Amino acid sequence: VRGISEKYKLNLRAVDMVGRRYSCIDDSLSDLDHDGFYFSCEKKRKTETCEYYGNGKGYSTAQEAKANSLFEKVLEKYGSAKSHSELVDLGKKHFACPYEWMIKSASIANVIIADYYHLMIPQIRDIFLLKIKKKIENSIIIVDEAHNLPKRVRDHLSSTITTFMLSRAEKEMALVGAEKTELYVDFCKWAKQTLQKSRELLVQKSVLMDFFVSKGLSYDDFSVFLEQVGNDFIERTNKKSACLKISAFLKSWIKEEPGSIRTLKEQGTNYILSKKFLDPSNATSFLNNAHSVILMSGTLLPLEMHRDLIGLNPWRTKLKKYNSPFNEKNSMNLIVEGVTTRYSKRNYELYSEIASRLDKIIRASPDGVALFFPSYRVLNSVLPLLEGHNLLIQQESMLPSETADLIRKFKSGGVLCGVQGGSLSEGIDYSNGEIKTAVIIGIALEEPSLETNALIEYYQEKYGKGWEYGYTYPAIIKALQAAGRGIRKESDRAAIVFMDERFNWKNYKSILDDGRTFIVTSEPERYVEKFWSKGQTSNSSNSLGTKTS
Repeated sequence: VRGISEKYKLNLRAVDMVGRRYSCIDDSLSDLDHDGFYFSCEKKRKTETCEYYGNGKGYSTAQEAKANSLFEKVLEKYGSAKSHSELVDLGKKHFACPYEWMIKSASIANVIIADYYHLMIPQIRDIFLLKIKKKIENSIIIVDEAHNLPKRVRDHLSSTITTFMLSRAEKEMALVGAEKTELYVDFCKWAKQTLQKSRELLVQKSVLMDFFVSKGLSYDDFSVFLEQVGNDFIERTNKKSACLKISAFLKSWIKEEPGSIRTLKEQGTNYILSKKFLDPSNATSFLNNAHSVILMSGTLLPLEMHRDLIGLNPWRTKLKKYNSPFNEKNSMNLIVEGVTTRYSKRNYELYSEIASRLDKIIRASPDGVALFFPSYRVLNSVLPLLEGHNLLIQQESMLPSETADLIRKFKSGGVLCGVQGGSLSEGIDYSNGEIKTAVIIGIALEEPSLETNALIEYYQEKYGKGWEYGYTYPAIIKALQAAGRGIRKESDRAAIVFMDERFNWKNYKSILDDGRTFIVTSEPERYVEKFWSKGQTSNSSNSLGTKTS
């Protein structure tokens, strides 16, 4: 943005927003989770004990004037286009709250860069817009990677508690000297009795309320009690609190919201109670009130699905698909026949066969091979059988710093191994052509569950396309995102291997095609070797396979 402003002399005022927690420079709050941080931060501001807030915004009229003067001097010296990291550094230098400076910057900015949740989560959106003094109807909203928006919103609105959290909550109660409960034991007994022989059940709102009644507890009073215990625990330990999370869950559980389900599930020795949201449009349809909205992504097909799920008015929405600017001859797309990761086919023999095929492809390719699996379960079943290669494996719940370290190692050589839909297949931009051959193993369909079935049924009733919107299309989009890691600029070349015969099925191919030409083969390694060793750049067909388009 700064470069565009300078090049075209636009005098753009821009700011890059992150949440208060992620911009905080108070070391005493750095180890707290979401709930604990905001409780402690609010308390310090209310008691006027946060030096940074005093210098960034001010507690009194005199302090506010001084804080505004400092902010104006900073803008004058350092310019009016600021990233959040720059504001954090400046905040440290001047002992001022970076978040308050972001808010001040946003209130005078004409370009604001923010995360989805700033606008897409209703309760956050209302407060955010009030703080920055902006109105939706006067805004042009640009959403990048918009294919992620429906699921991101659904996940953010959903909430869960587990028996592990209940066990932690009881320890917190004991530490602060609160009245002892048998919450963990009682909940486990109740969950086991409710499930009977089932592993997972849809439940009604009333079942949890009835549980509290059976224990002689007031639902609302217990929620307040947990909140008080959680706040007390944070004050004493400066650690995150399970009690606060459970209290927030109880408040969400009793709200009647359209397009949501409640489930109880047994997972190993743990019981999981969840409220899941199926319809993101309940939160995102406000976009219809904006002056203009631009939603974009390299994998936004089918356009109608994303329009529907986000809740945009069809009469006002223009759907436009643009051809890729990259030369098709710089890529080769293969579909491997004779192999599939369908649930009914998964066994040791299948995993061994996949490992053998991957070994041949890796040996036929130069450095820069990336393997993207449909799930960690398949990844962890195949990779122990893939020997003789330097495998750089993404683990579940990897920290951003660990992921960055994995990418650094990959640039020096090795085989990158991740999952479709994960950060390696979507969140990383391999801008220097690091990936030469990308192999998409299987189709990342959601595992059968009550939530998946409910999603299909809900979308079928609302849009008449439950199977497509709730199951098949999202999986193909993950595959396309992974496939797109190899070609990031005009000069890049890459071989893309789709290792599952189902990619050639009509219901998947209709989304996968998008102007691509495919070769269907049982010997992908021979095509990969020819593509790289002879510099072949066309998708010509020969006796090795069949060309489709």
